[in-house]
Amino acid sequence: MFTVTISEKGGQQSKYDFNKTEITIGRMKGNDIVLPKGNVSKQHTRIFLRETSFFIVDLGSTNGTYVNGRKVAVEQALSEADKIYIGDFILQVEAPAKAAPPPPKAPPQPPRNPTFPPQQAPSGRPSASIPMNAPAPMPMGKPNQPERTFPVSDVPNLDPMRVGTPLPMSVESPRLDFDDLGIDMAPVPVDNNRTPTPEPRRPFNNEPSSPSNSNLQTGAPAARSGQRNEPSRSQQPQQPQQPQQAQQNLRSERSPNKGVGAPRAKAALVSEFDTDFHAAQHDVARILFESLAPEDLSLYYPPDPADRSKYEKSARAALSKVNPRVDRDALLELMTTECVGLGPIEQYLDDPRVRDIYVNRYDRILIRRDGQLIVAPRAFSHPEFLTIAAHRLLGARDVPVGVDEVRFSDGTRVHIVMPPVAADGPVLTVRKPNTYHPSLDDLVQEGALSHNMAEFLLQAVEAGRSILIAGPTSAGKTTLLSAIGRTIDASSRTITIEESSSLMLPQESVVRLEASAGTNYDMRYLIRSAAAMHPQRIIVDECRGGEAYDWVTSAASGTEGSMITVHATSAPDALGRMESLCLLGSNDVSPRGLREQIARAVNLVVVVNSAPSQGFRVQQITEVQGVDLDAFRLSDVFYYRVEGTEGAFHPTGYIPLFFEDLRHAGVDVDFTIFRE
Repeated sequence: MFTVTISEKGGQQSKYDFNKTEITIGRMKGNDIVLPKGNVSKQHTRIFLRETSFFIVDLGSTNGTYVNGRKVAVEQALSEADKIYIGDFILQVEAPAKAAPPPPKAPPQPPRNPTFPPQQAPSGRPSASIPMNAPAPMPMGKPNQPERTFPVSDVPNLDPMRVGTPLPMSVESPRLDFDDLGIDMAPVPVDNNRTPTPEPRRPFNNEPSSPSNSNLQTGAPAARSGQRNEPSRSQQPQQPQQPQQAQQNLRSERSPNKGVGAPRAKAALVSEFDTDFHAAQHDVARILFESLAPEDLSLYYPPDPADRSKYEKSARAALSKVNPRVDRDALLELMTTECVGLGPIEQYLDDPRVRDIYVNRYDRILIRRDGQLIVAPRAFSHPEFLTIAAHRLLGARDVPVGVDEVRFSDGTRVHIVMPPVAADGPVLTVRKPNTYHPSLDDLVQEGALSHNMAEFLLQAVEAGRSILIAGPTSAGKTTLLSAIGRTIDASSRTITIEESSSLMLPQESVVRLEASAGTNYDMRYLIRSAAAMHPQRIIVDECRGGEAYDWVTSAASGTEGSMITVHATSAPDALGRMESLCLLGSNDVSPRGLREQIARAVNLVVVVNSAPSQGFRVQQITEVQGVDLDAFRLSDVFYYRVEGTEGAFHPTGYIPLFFEDLRHAGVDVDFTIFRE
């Protein structure tokens, strides 16, 4: 009688036809459509057809049913353009098309010769030859099994298929991680009153079939994974597409889910290492150490001008013996710097395009320049020079140090790992301070987020919403935190807590605290101290330990509008990590009580990830609504989705709860940002 289209937030759609006037939707079996998610009630919604109009009524669900962003309170009419929001799913109803008049009857045909059933092979299967007037082969799957139609963009050159129809082996499932977004199963109808209308599938030529790895929850048992169904020759198309070409088309046309960038080939590590220069550099060092012992080199840094002049003469003498065929001035400068300074590290410290320096071995230095990791053109000439540079940073030669960290006055941090922990000699990791502090408008211009996303975050900050920013290492968490922090009202007393100061908020009311690894003033201590300083907001960058519990208790009990960053790749992952970190700070709290406290402390989760072209990108903005069935109840507000080779930011259509509160409070809010 009508069709229901169900869209997952990743963009995949399922379409179901029903031969009845009324259906129920819920989480448990027995409903006509099963949405197996914790934020869907057992019996959530009922949709029915009365005469020629659709109507919807909420069945007393916990989280409510929404039509075009408005909660359904009483029975209301539906149109085909209306979008129904149930948990993490979007539904639309569609009336069946009017049937065309039957064609005129054909004149009677002369009788044909009788046909016989196909011959049986010894194994019991019918042979490949089938008479022309034999009945069409039955569709693969079970009779009366619900039909699921996949988007054509997901599987190019294939007709819609039924659940249970095996897919060609070359058709790979998308590498998408939507468990992170709270979408773990597809909705499944269990109406057995429908008449299936399967369409034949066109398999690739000479390609074996394998059962679909669908995890759908259906009314009928799923097909066994060990069974194989091979189509007969009569089912194959006349001009099949070659398997290799079909697989390439499939990978190029498939639309990945939101939050996942378009798959790209693995880029090889670019090397600018100058082998000839390094060979000459090594020869000069060998000659130099014939007249100079490593213990004689000074550990003072920065060096004394007299020492520099002394060792420059020694390097010049060694250089004249080698007589290299490379740039002699550059080689002399580098050898002198190795004798009195940090060697090749210094030239990369002076290069504003270089952000990070990784010294893996004396002859292998990697740098991150303009966002790209490359093998540096220069390295240390001898292992002794690398060891001496590490001792200069540590300030001592004989102090037994396994792992330590040094910080320069300009904020540059050097992480040092010494032997025997480092098997190939000292390992240095140098991270220069971030000197770029963009605003939200700057990030919009760079394509890190959309204008509507920026407007939404601005409203969230003004409304005092606490924000959790999540992302992998070097994904732009601190940059986005700084941009959002710059929108805080200047009259708000804000305290920032970091391990190394990188947030440069311009407000005069901001107080900056910095943890020290060498003292007892760690992050937990600073957060507890900040709570006694009467703050209105507490901003924590790089939360890694039990300080998460202190921030959660503070944000849930008065410091509304606080912010924090953690390492995670999705909203559920970020909240789960916060829960684990909180247990490090207090292991005597119940898991259910801890989740409820985190849900009160965190209002929004913003997920960022690195982008190949413009630094980083906001992948997802999610509202935390509470806890349901021992899991966080989340609703995505915005997301980034790649279609083909292009990506774009999209709103889900969901209107956050606090926007409704702002409107009721008389605040002028813009609801158009939630529309496409």
